[in-house]
Amino acid sequence: MLQIVNSLRKCVIANLNNVKNISTHVDFKEVTIKVPWGHVAGKWWGPTDVRPVLSLHGWQDNCGTFDRLMPLLNKNVGFLCIDLPGHGYSSRLPQGMFYHVTNYLIMIHHIARYFQWPKVSLMGHSLGGITSYVYSMIYPQNMDFVICLDGAKPMIHNNINVYMAYTIENFFKYDQYCRSNTEPPSYPMEEVKRRVCRPNDNSIMMEHAHILLERNIAPSKQSPGKYYFTRDPRLKSGGFLNFSQDELIEYAQYMEHPIFIAKAKGGSYYEAKENFYEVLEVLKRSSVDCDFHYVEGSHHVHFNNPERVAPLINQFIQRHNIEDRSVGGIKDEMIVDKAVPVKF
Repeated sequence: MLQIVNSLRKCVIANLNNVKNISTHVDFKEVTIKVPWGHVAGKWWGPTDVRPVLSLHGWQDNCGTFDRLMPLLNKNVGFLCIDLPGHGYSSRLPQGMFYHVTNYLIMIHHIARYFQWPKVSLMGHSLGGITSYVYSMIYPQNMDFVICLDGAKPMIHNNINVYMAYTIENFFKYDQYCRSNTEPPSYPMEEVKRRVCRPNDNSIMMEHAHILLERNIAPSKQSPGKYYFTRDPRLKSGGFLNFSQDELIEYAQYMEHPIFIAKAKGGSYYEAKENFYEVLEVLKRSSVDCDFHYVEGSHHVHFNNPERVAPLINQFIQRHNIEDRSVGGIKDEMIVDKAVPVKF
């Protein structure tokens, strides 16, 4: 069975226009980490004998979002880039469960406990950046530093009651769809690429879409020559956190650890932008190093133009890579010979 699945996976990759990754740097290992609901999959880049920077992708992306950035980052530090639950090659949450950010926070804590990390280093993009920020906000004593790429403080929604009702109704629709075991809609490869690139004002450049697709699609059994998305449809329900702006301002006062925030000039704030800057001003006073930068590019600038953010991240890490990393390297039981196959 594994041989058949790997064969199908090769079919997906072969049809991604046979485009090569920009990098010849292949110093990563495919890994899986056991968790109570299944496993978390990902790539471990760089040194494996020391504690890495746990790296989280954005909503409906996967750990491939960091493939173009990793070769440009500090080679003395490892990066464990994972697929969030329901994304990429990671297990989905059990039926009937909603993809709340709290689930991602619990996942981070599971991983930190699995490795027995004395401190936690986090990097995240978009949803991954928000998750990283919130984890560092509720566990500031656990952090050595956090890196947020066009996503940091949670957004404040107007009429949260209406938004929550809409989200819950969406969840029931997609949860029922998952229970039907129906194959998702499938599309020709070019349309699949367009659907990956279109969100956030065409944030992803078409020429790089194949990198994210490798962990995101499978060949249709019903429509030969077409492909469907393997991520959990329940992710489309949306998500919410119920912090108020006043609470976020208060909690930011206790975030003393170093924090790096890159704001893409072509990205959106997804809320009243003064909310972001109010919290940023507090972080500049509370953090030992609140390293904030505007970066030219789209919401996925770290993916499209990694050379614009990599030097800034490297400088930040060089300043703050001072905590002990000797505990929490890779475990043999995690390593898989080949990429975990997509779900069919």
